[in-house]
Amino acid sequence: MIIKRSFIFIVFIIASLSCFCQKVIQLTKQNGVYSIPCSINGIKRSLIFDTGASTVTISMKLANLLYSMGKLKDADFKGFGRSQTASGHFVNNMSIVLRNIEIEGLHLKNVDAVIIEGQNVPLLLGLSAIQKLGKITLSGNKLVIDTSTLDNHRLSSVRTQIESHLKKGEYREAILLLRKIEKQEEFEEKDLFNLAQCYCYSKDYNKSLMYCQQWMGTYKVTNSSHEPDVCYLMGLSYMGLKSHFDADNWFAKAIKLISLDAVEQTSRKDANTLSYYYNQKAINYLEAKSYENSVEAFDIATQYRMRYLGVTSEDLCAGRVKDKKVGIWLYSISKMNAVFLHNKEAAEQYAILAALCGNLEAIEFCNHFKLDYSPRL
Repeated sequence: MIIKRSFIFIVFIIASLSCFCQKVIQLTKQNGVYSIPCSINGIKRSLIFDTGASTVTISMKLANLLYSMGKLKDADFKGFGRSQTASGHFVNNMSIVLRNIEIEGLHLKNVDAVIIEGQNVPLLLGLSAIQKLGKITLSGNKLVIDTSTLDNHRLSSVRTQIESHLKKGEYREAILLLRKIEKQEEFEEKDLFNLAQCYCYSKDYNKSLMYCQQWMGTYKVTNSSHEPDVCYLMGLSYMGLKSHFDADNWFAKAIKLISLDAVEQTSRKDANTLSYYYNQKAINYLEAKSYENSVEAFDIATQYRMRYLGVTSEDLCAGRVKDKKVGIWLYSISKMNAVFLHNKEAAEQYAILAALCGNLEAIEFCNHFKLDYSPRL
């Protein structure tokens, strides 16, 4: 009986996995043809599912609507041609590219289509779209799409979704899509880097380290563009695991890979990156209770940030630098000097500079201790 139950359970699991790898879309049958609900550049329509049509076909009426709404642009028009209808007649058409056809959450990008004039032009979902769905099966009035494998078109679509999730900070959602690509052995350098940073920013530090090390072993020699960022991610991950010594070593490697030039000779782009690296290095020192090193790193982060902003120490003293990050970093230096290093003079000086940047905590501190933070012109 136990064996029978186990067998039934295994069969159930296999069937469930099979279902998760499929998307089933209900088709509507009318006058002997099947229609499928779609969204064409954001406009919902039902299209006839037609494997006999080489391209997607839309009417002039729909094209005009899309154009008037800005959903079809001049750049989407490719030229003129002729099409053969199902009845064998040839008609003039206009070739276009539809930027997005959505079918039940599946996004088909840059689909070739034609516009045909006429009063009763059928809207057809032809092969130019159907082939981008990948492996499909028609079962009665159901369209079954195999989502277990991704062709090149769908890989591109998935990667677009991943970038969107990354911009929104939706790291868990991005991880699910990246793991799907990984299972198909379609992983590219950027996919591996993205997976490492997603695990890092979602605080799964051990997995982040695993994928960072995999990146180092695979791409460090052949594709080094992400190497500083991978070192930085390893620093963040070790820091998250409270291994501050290892974190500091990796932050130092990341910094060294960006630039060894003096602050004033560093490009503004590199200066921006280095300001973030030194900020994290400073926080790592702070957590490790290495306060003098933390003060030094925050000070360097501030210098690089000002280099990126294109401002000078004179601008800072004159109250012309109203930057949130500079204010936070300067006041962090002030607090450490006051609380841990017991350097009252330095604490007051940095509090005044932070107040000049508009930092509210620093302003409150200066007001409480009656410190003059008026601009030094």
